[in-house]
Amino acid sequence: MSVLDDAISLEQRAMQFYCQMQDRVSDPSAKKILELLADEEQKHAAALNEMKTGAYGNLEAPALLKEVRGLVEGAVQEGQAAILSDASMRGILQRAMEVEQTTERFYREHAGEGDDQKLSELFSHLADQEAEHYLLVSSLVEYFDRPVEWVESAEFGLRPEY
Repeated sequence: MSVLDDAISLEQRAMQFYCQMQDRVSDPSAKKILELLADEEQKHAAALNEMKTGAYGNLEAPALLKEVRGLVEGAVQEGQAAILSDASMRGILQRAMEVEQTTERFYREHAGEGDDQKLSELFSHLADQEAEHYLLVSSLVEYFDRPVEWVESAEFGLRPEY
């Protein structure tokens, strides 16, 4: 099995994890966040499969952070006390942090290997995206500990964009 096959397998396992976890939560926002994460991992797997067939397509910039921020802003504007009300989501997000760290570490370790410059660039790009996923997921874990402070944070708060 090649490093590219290993990467595809990692992305497919991450996507399956997020899809399975959607069935374990009842909160619509939690389901949507898990769906968005699964979609991102699916995009990564598709890009890796393209690379495997010799076609290299650029990954579009992830809209994940923007969409999650939209969920947060919508909940705050509607006056909801909690953005995510499903208590099981905290444990799922903690496991998701491990998934994201594992995939980021894999891409960073293998980005400089071999002679294929395009594969190295793709792995570096994917590592950066996985790092962003980790930051998002870890900030959602913080939400469960301090929801008011989390909503007011610079990354997710209701501040005008620059």
